[in-house]
Amino acid sequence: MKTPRNLLFGALSLSFSSKLHLSSHVLAPLVLCRIWFSHDTPTMVFHTKFSLQSFLKQVHKLTQTQRNSITQVGFGHLLQIPSHVLRRTQLIELMETWNNERQSFIFPPGDITITLLDVVLILGLRVIGQPVILKEDTPLTTLELEFGASIQNRFITVDSLKDRLESLGERADSSFVRVFLLYCFGTLLFTSGNGKVDSRYLLFLEDLDYVSSFAWGAAVREDLHECLTQWKSKRTNSVRGCLILLQIWSYEHIVIGRPKLLDCLSTFPRVCRWESSGRQYLPIKFEELDHTQILRILEPTSEEIQIDIVKEIPQEWYLRSEIGTMEEPINIESERCMKMVRVYNLEQKEEEEEEEPMMQQKSTIFVLSDDDDSNSMKDLKEEVLELKAIVEEQNKEKEVMKKEIEELRILVEKLQSDIMLKENSISDMKNKIEESKILVEKLQSEEMLENSILELERIVSEYEFDL
Repeated sequence: MKTPRNLLFGALSLSFSSKLHLSSHVLAPLVLCRIWFSHDTPTMVFHTKFSLQSFLKQVHKLTQTQRNSITQVGFGHLLQIPSHVLRRTQLIELMETWNNERQSFIFPPGDITITLLDVVLILGLRVIGQPVILKEDTPLTTLELEFGASIQNRFITVDSLKDRLESLGERADSSFVRVFLLYCFGTLLFTSGNGKVDSRYLLFLEDLDYVSSFAWGAAVREDLHECLTQWKSKRTNSVRGCLILLQIWSYEHIVIGRPKLLDCLSTFPRVCRWESSGRQYLPIKFEELDHTQILRILEPTSEEIQIDIVKEIPQEWYLRSEIGTMEEPINIESERCMKMVRVYNLEQKEEEEEEEPMMQQKSTIFVLSDDDDSNSMKDLKEEVLELKAIVEEQNKEKEVMKKEIEELRILVEKLQSDIMLKENSISDMKNKIEESKILVEKLQSEEMLENSILELERIVSEYEFDL
């Protein structure tokens, strides 16, 4: 019978491959609070209410009229976002480099932050306009009351918004736009830790004619900065904010560990141009990056610079050094403890314990705990179920399209048959007309002959009379 000790070294022998997979019966005896990597980096398993798949599931249900309504208020580019799987390991590693004081990510060549230009290029949201600020002393509005909010509880659950969307069906009026945008806030842009949306956002959605005038992209960036700062300070296992912005930002600025670019025409916003790959299980050593592995600044392409929400950004915002560029090299003080996780009985011999650090230098160990990982696994299962539901819906849509195509094919064949019949009928009519013409000409000839005979008879008659 294998002991946890045996299982550990059995796993270590496999760690030289690109990924390490441990079955549930191997993980069962291990009770740990973190994932520990070979380069002494502890990575927490986290769970989040951010759910791109939930958002996309609602997007796939929209009619063209509803899509047009969302586009008119400035959120149309979000409807183009393809499915992406969160690379939780990579995100945690990146978040570890966040510096609260400098509000930027710290790398050996320097620090870099998420700029407004990054947001508009990645998400396609406007960053110039009226600010979106949730004030504490804002009076409760009638619109908030309609959504069930109160002075004591100014929040709306994402589940209730989902139910509202279901009940609205194919309506594309102002009620639909408000509910859909709130659902978008709760699942994609301003996600919270409790699955609720702040009802004060409705203040900015009262008059839909002015919704597009607000700098929603700047608000998303500010909220993400706040989420990163809070996570770094409190070290909770719950992460909120627009995580797809953070993930695509990493793809755009860090040239290692990112998926392939898609070969497609839709390259704006840039979230649409990256391949949706599986989760990243091997860590990226952000603390070892050099200047050749980091893209210092995003520059709009010739096509992007023609887009209004990009064009309105002052050029100096993305040319000057202090925004979106690397500063001077700095020394990084590591906040990560150097420790090896014990996964076997503490009663092992000392000589066996001495072997462990040696194995650590060669291996990468992935261990998930039942305590800290339960919420994460629940979220992952929900994502898988949502993905399956989306695939099933797409398959159903394909079947419907196949039926429609078959019906169109039959209709085309029928039309072609009708056309052939009409062409034959026209040909017959032409032949009859020709025959009629010939007959008319014949009749006319006979009539002329008859008239001639009559005329001759008349002349003969007159001649006889004269005689």
